[in-house]
Amino acid sequence: MCIASKSITLASYTLIKLGGSVITFKDQSPPRVNTSLVTQVSYELQHQSSPFVVVLGGGAHGHQAASRFGYGNPSTPTPTLISGIPVIRHNMTLLSLEVESIFNNNGIPCVVLSPFNFVLMNLGIPECFPVDIILKTLQSGFSVIIHGDVCYDKTNGSSILSGDVIVAELAKKLSIDSVLLGTDVDGVFSDDPKSNPEAKLIPLINSTNVDNILSLAGPSKSTDVTGGMIRKIKELLEISKHTKVIIFNLLIRGRLTSLLSGEDSICTIIDL
Repeated sequence: MCIASKSITLASYTLIKLGGSVITFKDQSPPRVNTSLVTQVSYELQHQSSPFVVVLGGGAHGHQAASRFGYGNPSTPTPTLISGIPVIRHNMTLLSLEVESIFNNNGIPCVVLSPFNFVLMNLGIPECFPVDIILKTLQSGFSVIIHGDVCYDKTNGSSILSGDVIVAELAKKLSIDSVLLGTDVDGVFSDDPKSNPEAKLIPLINSTNVDNILSLAGPSKSTDVTGGMIRKIKELLEISKHTKVIIFNLLIRGRLTSLLSGEDSICTIIDL
């Protein structure tokens, strides 16, 4: 049984998701953190006056191990899924602690909170996702790092909890003033900009074009056990019901700083 957090008056917090394909070298094995990029991000976050939430995508650390143990394949036996927990947990611990170390060394006091320790899934969906410890950490003046993870599942044995689902849960349960999603492209495009130079950036997704956007979305090319692009966009649309969502290119130095300062920048805004 999951005991719900008590309703209390909250300060507003900014949530920044660091895409796994940006902070790790997603096609390299064994997985490796893009430390220079994470260091750049820490510099851009140094001057935030209030604590914030950072959500890490799993990238190479999560997806490779999860794929190895059959996550994403509905026919994988439960014992096989469960046997992958130690490897996935080890990889995600390495990733999150490396990010935490860089942030702390650059003057951002932060704490890693791993979902495996407090989230319970059922049929691949979070059934119990308490936020009390997250709130207490933020109220103590520390920023929170939380990451995609493997969690126990009441029906399936264990399931992958993606960074996008974490963002959706936190947007519903915390007072989040904005969600900034750092990726390796400028936002949502009409086609894959990496393979089609004619792809057009879509600066705004709203009720007038959302159905067309979903029809354009296709699967990710790298190994991804969290549902592909269509599921990701649907999760972002759900998040936008609770707060402003901005998708931007984290690889471009200064973009994050501009958005945090409220300045205009190249991005996609989801506003339903």
